[in-house]
Formats: sequence, structure tokens, C-alpha cells
Amino acid sequence: MSGQNAILKIHHWGQRQGFRPPGTNFASSSLPLAANRPGVGQNPSFSATGVFTSTAPQRHLNFIMPPLQTDEEIANLQKLSNEYEPEIEGPLVGKRQSSQAITAEYQNADEIFVRKTAVLPQKYSHYRTVKGDGNCGWRAIAFSYFETLLRIGDKARILEELTRLRSLNNLLNQAGFAEHLYEDFVVETLNLLSEIACSLPSSGDDAGLLKAFNDVGVSSAIITHFRLLTSAWMKTHVDAYQPFLLEDTVEQYCASQIEPYQVEIEHIGMNALIDALILPAGLAVEILYLDRSVGVEVNSHRFERVDNPDAPTFRLLYRPGHYDILYKIEDVAALMPGPTNLQVAYATTPVPYSTFQPAPIIPVTSDISAFLDIPGMSAPYVPVTPSGMPSEAYTSPVSPVLSTFSSTTLPLRPVGDIGGFRPSKYELEAEFHPSPMPNLPFQTPTFRNSHFNPAHFRNSDFQPEMWRPEPADSGRGHKDENGRH
Repeated sequence: MSGQNAILKIHHWGQRQGFRPPGTNFASSSLPLAANRPGVGQNPSFSATGVFTSTAPQRHLNFIMPPLQTDEEIANLQKLSNEYEPEIEGPLVGKRQSSQAITAEYQNADEIFVRKTAVLPQKYSHYRTVKGDGNCGWRAIAFSYFETLLRIGDKARILEELTRLRSLNNLLNQAGFAEHLYEDFVVETLNLLSEIACSLPSSGDDAGLLKAFNDVGVSSAIITHFRLLTSAWMKTHVDAYQPFLLEDTVEQYCASQIEPYQVEIEHIGMNALIDALILPAGLAVEILYLDRSVGVEVNSHRFERVDNPDAPTFRLLYRPGHYDILYKIEDVAALMPGPTNLQVAYATTPVPYSTFQPAPIIPVTSDISAFLDIPGMSAPYVPVTPSGMPSEAYTSPVSPVLSTFSSTTLPLRPVGDIGGFRPSKYELEAEFHPSPMPNLPFQTPTFRNSHFNPAHFRNSDFQPEMWRPEPADSGRGHKDENGRH
């Protein structure tokens, strides 16, 4: 469309909106606003020259075209747009949490995402967020690498990794990296591995690892080290990666996509990082893709060595442009602290069961009347002297073995067979006159009429001499404890 036609089109649009030239007063116009707008009771037409004409008074639109920007200004705006980074909150690596949070995050999203995230927690119970600052893929791989070694808990294996990573300095030198440029990054990686080895056995405690990766200096150094290792691996294995690069050489691709900080990892870089670092360590990686592909579950791709299909595996969740860390239930169980091993110290040498003797019975001297208000609680019989104090140590009547009275307190003699009635196995001497027994404050009707009372005939250690008739109320009938009939 030419500039003149564009102006004519904008002019036509202005006429249809009822614009007036400057100085026109709508309030003083003799024509109603509807009559001044073409298409409302009028038929607009165009002249032979293409200029809009109408039976209504002509309107003019003063349209001022903005000045055109130079190529330099446009390029500068494009650069600012590319360099803009929104403020991202949260830790570099978050704490492990339930994957139900992902389901809740997508509950109002597209139906495909709703369906896939709904079944995700059934297999993958937890996940860990990674800050999306352009390094999320690199950081997710690096953290999972250390965490998996911690989960395995083999100190010798970690020391082997220390030796292998030191030897990879030769690969960096071969790729043309100066040692004084990368040595500080390597030191941070090796220090963290040494700390993990020294912490074992740690029962899966990842607090130290989480603290290290949320330290910007340590995290950035480790990520840069892994970027340089990936670049060196690709440069020394050109034939494996050049066929997948359509326009750039491997050298150019590494310079623009692998080595610069805060450039997100792509599929080729992910493959190279896994080939250089993860597979030689005897580990495997499974990446799950949460996208709009057909299906009810997330698609997955596993990276492993053919000769080691059962290698310890960590998992990443990929959502377009972002990586997080995903866990199966068994992964979380292996990382949880184990049961505490309790050490019991004996004050003396343990006594064999056969020689065990019960502790001596403590005499009952305290007032337990407060407990008698509790349903089911009742006081047993306790022999009492006239002074009101217990005459001997209390023995529970429940156990027939322990509920015997000392033969030193009463003069007793054996009793012969007296017909079918079985009296007590002991009978008092005829000359013995015991002191009158007061009504025991501990005894209740519930206990007195139960088989726990040794004076009750159903007690297994029935003592007839302990039975006392209840006081009779002459002519007034039986009263309960509250004095009611």
C-alpha cells in the first residue's frame, strides 16, 4: 500500500468517526451528530479521483505521521529487548516438595496439561524447583549429579569421581582452554565432591548440598566448569555433533550456545553434557517432557549406557524453556534420613531372667480417696490396726500368688475336712479375739460385691473370716451411700 493510499484510508476512517477540523464546535453545530456521519441516513461516494465525497459537510483529519526511526535506533531497541530479563524470585535450587503442586499449577490450563499433570504424582511423588535464569538446565544436571552420588552413599565411588574430574583438565587443555582461566571453577567442583565424601554416612541429608548450590559464587563456578567440559568434549568429538548443526560449526556453536553464561542449554548441549559427565560416572538420566503431545502421560527419554541399564538414575522435568528436578517415590525414600540407632548403656551387668526378683512392695501410706471418684476404681482391703495405720505392706488381692497374709501376725492352725463346705485353709484359734475392724474408708459397694474382694465367695482366695455383714437399718430398709432408700 502506497503512502497516499494509506493517508486516504486513515482520512476515510476519520470521516466515519465524525472528526471535525480544529475550531469546530459540536455544541453550536446546526446539524445533529448522526447527520454529520456518513452511513447514518446518507450514502457516501467517491469521486473519479478517489477522494471521499458526501452530501454532508466535508470533514478533514489532521494526521501527523511519526518520524521514521533509523536502522541504528531499531537495532538498539532490538538489543535492549533481547537483553531484558524479568526479575525472577526464589532460590536457585528449591527444597523437595510434593508434585501435587504441579497439578495445582495447571488446574486451569489447557486440557492436555490438566490431564498429564493429574497423573504425574502417581509415579513421581516429589519435585524440586530450579530458578529459570538461563542456567536452569545446567543447574538441574549439576545438582542432580551431586545428589545422586550422595544418595548412593559410596565414599570410594566419590573419590573415583574426584580423580576422573581432575583428569578431565587434560581435555580442557586439549580443547585450547588456558589453565589459569578454568582452575578456580574446577576447584569449587572438587571441593564440593570432597565435602560430600567427608559427610558420609549422612543418611541422605542434602542440607549441605542445597546450601552450596544456593550460594551464587559456588553454583556459578560449578556451572561454568560443566559448560567448559561440554564445550571441550564437543570440540574433541566433532564428528558426533557436526551432523546435527545445520549452519554453524562445532566451534561456532560452542562459542555462542555452550560457553556463554546464562544461555539456556539446548538438546545438542544436553547430549554432550551427559556424554562427557554423567554416563562415564556410571549414572543415567531420564528426561520427562510436559508438552502438548498426544497422550495422557508425559513422554520420557532415557540416556544410559548399553552395558549399564540398571545404573542409578536421576530425572528432569522439561517444560518448554525450563527444567526442574523430578523424583520417584523410591528416590525420595533413599534420600530420607534412616532410623536412629539407639545405644543403651547398662549401669550394671544385665541380670539373667531366671534370677530376676521383683522390687519390694512399698507400703500404702498416702491418701488415695481422690481416685475413688473415677468409675471402675476401687480400693482393696488393707488390714488396719486400731490406730488407723496399715499393719503391714499392702498386697493386691487380684493375684492369688501374692494375696496371702503373713502367718506371723495371726495365730493360725490347719483345719480338717468339714463336710462339703470349703472354709479358709486357715482357721483362727478359739482364744484369739481380734480388734474390731472399723469400716474401711477405701471400701466401696462396687468392690465389696465384686470377686476382687477376698471376702467374696467368688474370689479365688476366698477368706470367710474377712466377711462382715452390712449394718442393718431396723424398720427403714436399705439405704445407699447417699442415705437414700
